[in-house]
Amino acid sequence: MASPQFSFDIGWQIALPPGGPIPGSASIREHAVAWHPGRERFYLVGDVIPLGNPHHPNTYDTELHLWSSPDLTLWQYHGVAVPKGVPEQDYDGYGVASPAGMVSVGGQLWVPFSARRTSGFAKRPIGLAWSGPDPEVLPWTKSPTPISDVPDSEDDDPALVVLPGDPRLHLYHRSTVGGYHIRHTATAPPYQPWPPSRPVTYRPPGIRAQELTGAIATDGHIHLFVIEQGTAVHGAAIAHLIARDPNGPFLPANPSQRHLVSQPPTLAYGGHFTPVTRDHELIAAFWTVNQDPPRYGLQGHPVRPCR
Repeated sequence: MASPQFSFDIGWQIALPPGGPIPGSASIREHAVAWHPGRERFYLVGDVIPLGNPHHPNTYDTELHLWSSPDLTLWQYHGVAVPKGVPEQDYDGYGVASPAGMVSVGGQLWVPFSARRTSGFAKRPIGLAWSGPDPEVLPWTKSPTPISDVPDSEDDDPALVVLPGDPRLHLYHRSTVGGYHIRHTATAPPYQPWPPSRPVTYRPPGIRAQELTGAIATDGHIHLFVIEQGTAVHGAAIAHLIARDPNGPFLPANPSQRHLVSQPPTLAYGGHFTPVTRDHELIAAFWTVNQDPPRYGLQGHPVRPCR
């Protein structure tokens, strides 16, 4: 199975310029996009990091903001969809971050997030947020406790996937226990306790770290897009891995070309990649790109039509 190709002569930009909805200039980093059939709009949630944040360009003590678009071209900003909790009181009291995949189920949007539990960066679990029937009514509801919490792990980069005919929500996320890798768990309905997650990827020789940046279901497969770092790759390459079974194992979509080659030239900080689907068909993707350094934002391109 070949990795997707994109049309770079057609593109869209999403940015938060000076004078925007938060004080000062800001960057948009990890993000997730979902089509809402009832509203007939695409919705995007993403980390927003002010340039004055001491952790910029990274994401730690941020919140998730919301945009919408009927066609991926023009985007309307709505505000903070998933705020962080109360420090020393809530499991996400120091920040919510890094959504890698959002889904529309039952007329609502569902997005997982990495929760910063302490003033440090260790022991981060995964939480879940969901909208009402109108996603633009903010803020969204959050799970009162984590839905995945690997002991002594920095859980991050979570994505939800829904499969045709399967009532469960499937969660994939990065874990650091035993080396950076991707884990999976699933449940229905999502209000129930989630089973413990299990590893679904392995790191080939020369790869020291894997971080999830996107997940979708299409063509009868689950597709994971994984940032890989190590001596076997230059910089941070994005592996395209697939499996028919949601429990894996996930293997390269193209055995002769593990990593995406169709990417724009202005990638920033690993170039977080977000595939966009509608009715389980891949139609576009967004990347994190440099826009006005040190500020960065999002750039999208449609899938190149098959010849």
